Amino acid sequence: MVASREWWLNGGLGASNPPKYWELEIARALPAVERMCSGRLGEMRVACLDLPAFPLQLVWRQELAWRTQPVVVIENDRPQGEVLWACERARAMGVLVGQRYAYALSLCGGLRARVVPREQIDEAITELRAALHRLSPGVEPGEPGTFWLDGEGLGQVFPDGGKPRGRAWGDAIAQVLAELEYRGAVVVGFSRFATYAIARAMRLGVASFASDADERAAASAVALARLDLDPKLREALARLGVTRVGELVRLPAGGILERFGRDAHTLYRLAAGERWDPLVPVAPPEAPDERVVLDDDEDDIERLVFASKAAIDRLLDRLAARGRALTALHLELTLKHAVGKVSLRADCIVPAAPTLDGRSLIRLVHLRLTGMPPAAPVNAVRVWADDVAASREQLALFAHKPRRDLRAADEAIARLRAELGDDAVVRPVLRDGHLPEASFGWERLARVVA
Repeated sequence: MVASREWWLNGGLGASNPPKYWELEIARALPAVERMCSGRLGEMRVACLDLPAFPLQLVWRQELAWRTQPVVVIENDRPQGEVLWACERARAMGVLVGQRYAYALSLCGGLRARVVPREQIDEAITELRAALHRLSPGVEPGEPGTFWLDGEGLGQVFPDGGKPRGRAWGDAIAQVLAELEYRGAVVVGFSRFATYAIARAMRLGVASFASDADERAAASAVALARLDLDPKLREALARLGVTRVGELVRLPAGGILERFGRDAHTLYRLAAGERWDPLVPVAPPEAPDERVVLDDDEDDIERLVFASKAAIDRLLDRLAARGRALTALHLELTLKHAVGKVSLRADCIVPAAPTLDGRSLIRLVHLRLTGMPPAAPVNAVRVWADDVAASREQLALFAHKPRRDLRAADEAIARLRAELGDDAVVRPVLRDGHLPEASFGWERLARVVA
């Protein structure tokens, strides 16, 4: 250590015989760096989920009978609409992407076609992302139908047992796909690019890799035609006899940049593992909740339902602002049994259909609490929701719904008059008078005004 300090003070790089201290320190550090770069001694790091022909799968989810028929997704429902996606049965009949719908129909008389708007694709991506967030805190959506999941630290959550490393996690992802009626490939490995390339080649099934070397060997065999390359670049590489990822990696990097440009060079560096390409996960979807803390412990059902109404209204406002509709209302009551003894009661109330109607939810809450009263007084209420994308009609009705229902107020006043007499409901009015008590009076209230 003394010799190295003297070497540094004497000029360092200018010395004729510098000591080997720094070289020794680097040599000691290299094994640790290599272990870190190789995925923490084989720990799974990333999973790639790829759903082939994602818009077609959305059509099949809506039309189950079409799974055995030739199907295409078209740009618009017109004879000149362009074919954007075609299933294998349609391709076998000569229908190809880029053809006009009228021409494709002439090739295949039983062709089924649907338009899949961008809004429907975005809604399906949001639904999938929310489901995948249950399996990983870090989920990054790519092109429609492709997702990456961060597996850092999930080895204890999904123990493999006797399965290959990472297979239990991959099977859990595949199970989520099956529940949502999707089909695709799940690859668990170490590299973002390699898992993506292998998933595109597999199309269906689950695969996991125990080492980075096994993953790279599998990725090297993937055909470039399976990747979303520019057609001109793919044809230029094919003329050189380069049709697979491994053959691309064996080309000189400088020649790739000079001859094919920056995009091809970026692809080369990703395939060769020379470019750092970390995941950029999206935060889990917000689960808005609202709370009401009561001033006094409440054991009256009517007052408790009324106290819950404000929280439910605020929750619906937040959902409508995000374009969502409620599919299930979660109601959590804080029960106070005694001083220092508190428990929670949770209820899940499911309406008949996704809704933004606060009145129907309040009625359901009232029925639940009436049929199953709390076991102790309540001092706090918390509500949150499961939600889906709201229809335009629901959002329009919510936007134009008045916050005060004057007709309901008139009906309530009429019931009071019928029960207590015509003078039971009055309103103050101003009058000419010198004394304060003579400056106002009371008159019957016939109708409520805004």
